[in-house]
Amino acid sequence: MRGKLISGVVLTLTSVTGCTSSVDRVGGEAAPAGSPAGSASPSTPGAPAPTSSGPSAPATRSSTPESPATRTSGPATQESEIRRTNWPSAVIRNLRFCGESDDSVSFRNGSNGLDVPCRILPGGARPVYADFVTEEPANAPKTEDALVLVELGNPDAARRQALVPVQLSYNGKERYARPVILGDDSSPTGDRVMTFISYRVVDQSVQATVRKLDGSTETRRWRKADGSGNWERY
Repeated sequence: MRGKLISGVVLTLTSVTGCTSSVDRVGGEAAPAGSPAGSASPSTPGAPAPTSSGPSAPATRSSTPESPATRTSGPATQESEIRRTNWPSAVIRNLRFCGESDDSVSFRNGSNGLDVPCRILPGGARPVYADFVTEEPANAPKTEDALVLVELGNPDAARRQALVPVQLSYNGKERYARPVILGDDSSPTGDRVMTFISYRVVDQSVQATVRKLDGSTETRRWRKADGSGNWERY
């Protein structure tokens, strides 16, 4: 999904085959707001959160991708290009949520390093991989996209989380952010923050369980609102 990029050139898991084949939906793991930045290595960008009891087993295709998937064992599948992303050190273009004036946001050890930091996959949260951002032009080869959790703000101040769709550029070398799914504003004093507990892609929609400011949880759903990739709740 490259959305007009030719000129510039997500608590469950399933897998995909090659980047030109059909793609299954997958689930992501989130972490509480204010957690340390993720530390996944380049070879394991989807490493489990620190609370996991052990390393991830190879994930295989689910027979019911629209349902919450379960981890199964089986032969490893071909890794798509975006899954090779080293997210804690990623460079993502058009990520305006982080408030930078530059065209791109460069993460190092999971943070952009500013006084009001933007952190990617905090607390070891996992990316979601699926083919869910519309390709342009329409005849472009289908590629897998990512949905990553990003948090803006210091742990002891007001913070806000967002789910960020990321797609490859036409040449497959750059990562571009598409319109994000914003979490709610924090409380005025910053002591209460809405967090994404879990998130996944189902068909072309995004579903997430969130913890609201009052501590209660609810399931929220978003779908494409227009051809520009903006989202609306439904």
